[in-house]
Amino acid sequence: MSEMLELYLTVLNMSLTAALAALIIIILRGSLGRALPRTFSYAIWAIVLYRMICPVSFPSIFSMLERIKPGLDAYTSTLKAVSLTEALGFEVLSGHRAQELGLTPNLLQETPIETTGGLTQTPLTAAPMSIDYVTVVLTMLWVLGIFALLLYNAVSYRRLCMSMSTSTFFEDYQLVKECKTAICMKRRVDVYESDKVESPFVYGIFRPRVMLPVSAAYSSDGQEREQLRHILLHELYHIKRFDYLVKPLAFLALCVHWFNPVLWAAFRLFDKDMEMSCDEGAVKALKTGTCQDYAATLLTLASSQGRIGKSCALAFRETNAGERVKHIVKYKKPGLAVGVISVILIILCAVGLLSNPTSLAGELEDGQANVLVMCSAEDSNIPDTILLMGYNGDRKEVNIAFLPRDLEVLPDDGSYGIAERKLSGYAGGNPPEEVMKRLREMLGIEIHNYIKLDTGNFRDLVDALGGVEFNVPIKMVYEDPYQNLAINLEKGRQVLDGEKAEMLIRYRKGYPEGDLARIEVQKAFLGAMIEQKSDIKIGSVKEIYQLLSKEMETDLGIEKAKKLFTLSRTAKTIAFVDVPILQDSEDPLAPLLLAPEAKDQVKEKF
Repeated sequence: MSEMLELYLTVLNMSLTAALAALIIIILRGSLGRALPRTFSYAIWAIVLYRMICPVSFPSIFSMLERIKPGLDAYTSTLKAVSLTEALGFEVLSGHRAQELGLTPNLLQETPIETTGGLTQTPLTAAPMSIDYVTVVLTMLWVLGIFALLLYNAVSYRRLCMSMSTSTFFEDYQLVKECKTAICMKRRVDVYESDKVESPFVYGIFRPRVMLPVSAAYSSDGQEREQLRHILLHELYHIKRFDYLVKPLAFLALCVHWFNPVLWAAFRLFDKDMEMSCDEGAVKALKTGTCQDYAATLLTLASSQGRIGKSCALAFRETNAGERVKHIVKYKKPGLAVGVISVILIILCAVGLLSNPTSLAGELEDGQANVLVMCSAEDSNIPDTILLMGYNGDRKEVNIAFLPRDLEVLPDDGSYGIAERKLSGYAGGNPPEEVMKRLREMLGIEIHNYIKLDTGNFRDLVDALGGVEFNVPIKMVYEDPYQNLAINLEKGRQVLDGEKAEMLIRYRKGYPEGDLARIEVQKAFLGAMIEQKSDIKIGSVKEIYQLLSKEMETDLGIEKAKKLFTLSRTAKTIAFVDVPILQDSEDPLAPLLLAPEAKDQVKEKF
């Protein structure tokens, strides 16, 4: 069922995108009016058909869907997340450290994956399935609708074929040959006549045939023969263009998107443009006669239109006679300039409507987007928490790595003090761009953007999310008047608001392991936040961004933030990555060093 749900939501995204393309084409079609031939209108509907049947596209800065497509992707991604999973659960710590700190909240237990060299990756595994039953019902209705439409048309087509079983071969092969020559058609086409039909049409998929009513198959004078020529030219032109394949394909696509009224309207207009463009092709092939004569043939057919051929979408019937007559009476054969303009417009529309807006990951090498996040205390420029967040589009995964504030980033050559050599001191004394550059050199990875905020932003974020339930591992009490810091937090499970959450992530003096233990607590809290707030809607991202931006410094704009959030929602895996660290057991105040294997292993994930 989960696969069917995901398929339905994928089709929903395709359907909404195709509907947007159809609306743009409808507006363009109406604006141009009679300035361009119907052949142009008919050809441009191929763009909508592609959007209906193919989920793959290409990124382009010229996409006409720049403002809308990311929102659609975010909407369907949110639906997938809400419908297929209730939450994300995970274990943040492993081994004796977790037991000592008591950081085993009532989350899903998952054994961390120990990779070569000691790099620990803790995956956020899916919780037990919790299906949105509204989406399930809609999915079932969608499938039933497809089967109902296919069954109805299959039965109708079968009845049509059975009614044609008594048809006979059309004997005037010379007229058929003349019409084929007029439209430069060489393939063999069988023409039949039947007393069961009252209007001509084309039917058949693998072997298309032209079916004529008996009343039209025999001409008693020159005028009737000329009308028969008009009919044959029109029907043969359908076959020459392979309309007998295009229309069934479009109808099958419409069956899949049957719930979308815009696409039904587009299919009707597509049908009109197909018939009118065939009228244009037939008129251009006429050596004698005028558009008025062809229009008279259409009126004659309209007056004798019968029921057979109307009920099946796989047969071409002559519809919208009034519009077709008005169109062909005023029709003029297009010149070279009109043809060139039509081709240019089709190319522009194809590029604009077949392409998707460029995404953040798509703009980056190998689809990797890495963001450096630094959080400092209010009125301080020295970050207390530093982490890397990376999204990989190829592997569809999000990785998060906390970097110790005491990590050594400058050499111990006597030129720098201990505080300057540590990551927190270096970040406090240099612009974010320099910090990114230094970490690139140390870790061997690209860092594309940064976010620099303070604990005030963090408090506002937690409050905006409605607080986070968390199991505080120990009683936390600490005061530092110089930092204006007062921590008093009880042990146990509780809902932490912004103020209490700040106490939790800043506390470190009571841990024997110091900053490394605090990082584990921060991981656990961030994990709980992701688990409990994973259903955040994309609209809230903009609100949260605006809330934080007052004191936040970043080169990640709102559009990139929303795109990155959208990509993260489609991730198959969210994991914390532990960076291997070496610590001087004899000097606890000495900077921490990267383990020799850290650079290569971090590069695997970022």
